[in-house]
Amino acid sequence: MDKRFFLALLLTAIVVIATPLLFPDTTRRTVPRIAVDSSARQARTTDSAHATAATATAPAAVNSVGALPNAPATTGAVVAETTTVHAQRSTYAFSSRGAAPISVVLDSYPSRRPTTTGAPKAAELARPHTPLTHYRLALGRDTVALDTVALQPDARAIAAGGAGQQLSYSGVAAGHPVRVDYTFVPDSFIVRVRATVADAPAGSALLVDLPRTLASNEPDTTEDIGHLAVSYRTAHGEVSSVPFGKVDSAETRVQAGPLTWVATRNKYFLIAYRTEPNTPFSALRMTGMPRHEKLASDLLATASLPLTNGTAAFDVYAGPQDSQRLQRLGSDLDQVNPYGGWLNGIVQPFATIVVNVLLWVKRTTQLNYGWVLVIFGVGIRLALWPLNQGALRTSMKMQRLQPELQAIQKKYSDDPKRQQEAIMKVYKDHGMSPLSPLMGCLPMLLPMPILFALYHVFQNTVEFRGVSFLWLPDISLADPYYIAPLLMGVSMFVMSWISMKNSPPNPQAKMMTFMMPVVLTVVFFKFASGLNLYYAVQNIAALPQTWLISRERAKQAPLVPTVQGPSAAIKRRS
Repeated sequence: MDKRFFLALLLTAIVVIATPLLFPDTTRRTVPRIAVDSSARQARTTDSAHATAATATAPAAVNSVGALPNAPATTGAVVAETTTVHAQRSTYAFSSRGAAPISVVLDSYPSRRPTTTGAPKAAELARPHTPLTHYRLALGRDTVALDTVALQPDARAIAAGGAGQQLSYSGVAAGHPVRVDYTFVPDSFIVRVRATVADAPAGSALLVDLPRTLASNEPDTTEDIGHLAVSYRTAHGEVSSVPFGKVDSAETRVQAGPLTWVATRNKYFLIAYRTEPNTPFSALRMTGMPRHEKLASDLLATASLPLTNGTAAFDVYAGPQDSQRLQRLGSDLDQVNPYGGWLNGIVQPFATIVVNVLLWVKRTTQLNYGWVLVIFGVGIRLALWPLNQGALRTSMKMQRLQPELQAIQKKYSDDPKRQQEAIMKVYKDHGMSPLSPLMGCLPMLLPMPILFALYHVFQNTVEFRGVSFLWLPDISLADPYYIAPLLMGVSMFVMSWISMKNSPPNPQAKMMTFMMPVVLTVVFFKFASGLNLYYAVQNIAALPQTWLISRERAKQAPLVPTVQGPSAAIKRRS
């Protein structure tokens, strides 16, 4: 044990402790800022208020295949009818007031919010009394909110439980016949939307108001709100994400198009709007809203989609951030929730590889994700065994050469050039290079990139959400019993203690053997229990190799300097 091991442990601590501080979970991107358009914002706020009022006055019961009879009309308001569609994976509720979805329930994903009624409910993406989206038509100089237009649902188009269910709304807006068609893609979270406006003036557009927020379905609501962001992809393939918290109240940002998709997301779920390749969104406007307890839980965002021959078409994906499902959809939608913060360009590819390997092991073995992490940890150690073996032996050589190198430094302390030449000769005589000291740190640093990637993977990978393993109720959350971080700390101490055996005395290394496991255990207390499990398995899998190197070190005699007169000669102790 020498200074290189001390340096390696110190670098490990820096990487682990600094990761959550230096690399947030979302990509920070500066977008152009413009002056706030107070009149437009007021109109948007008014539209939202109207929609909320309409939802509150809508009938409470719904029909699985059609609309209910009209509710009693209210003065100055369009009567809202609610239509519920049960798709294969989700349940959608639409309002005739705006022809837009007001809620989406993901039937196959339970909410993890604590309840007092026993069985957990399914995850709901819409916050109560906050409709998911709104549509507006920019027709020449006029902008018409569809919330103010009487639209009639075509319930007969819905084939209950069948493939390719459809729902249509029709009406008249500013003298133009309007029709909005929905087609529900089987066995997916996708709905195809087609809006048609007859005789639309040139330059007309459909304005799609994104969800101003998403409901939290996680036990830690504050953390989930911290993940809220608007993401988008430019036609050039650049994916960016703007966290709600980065847009100040009343601040407006505009991202010019073309944009192939826009999305609102939180930690595990998203609602994305993807256009056809030849008709992208022309612009995205984002306006901050007042915050509650310093948390940015709402953001107004509107995407503009030009009408081509009076038609605008796009897909809506409302579901989990399932990496494989999003990869199949293409258009880089799997990068909607980027890994690595401002180092996304480096972290994202590496984290994607780690996720794909874990998913492959899961598909191949059909084991619980906890066992997948165990297999992955052992496999990484076995794959790195040859490199670690060489690095540990290099470190062992460096320890034996320290007395000789110190003697040379003392002998040529007043002649740096000759000192360097003598050191290089020692390296050459022992089959080493000037990079050999760095190689001594390699055993500690090699697993760190994967640990770093897994830290980000556990931040927003829905596949790990709610997965229990042995005593762990959820590997994506901290261990409530603190067993996993303690196991990680103990295994790290044992590995360090074995590596110290038969090493030259080093007070600093001895101190680090006791301090580093304690420090990292405290730091890892709040990390995902799956991450603690992986790190503990890594340490345990490294113990046999560490023990073998320690035995090998005990069999080798160190080189010691013998000073004779003004110079120093090096002899091998038998």
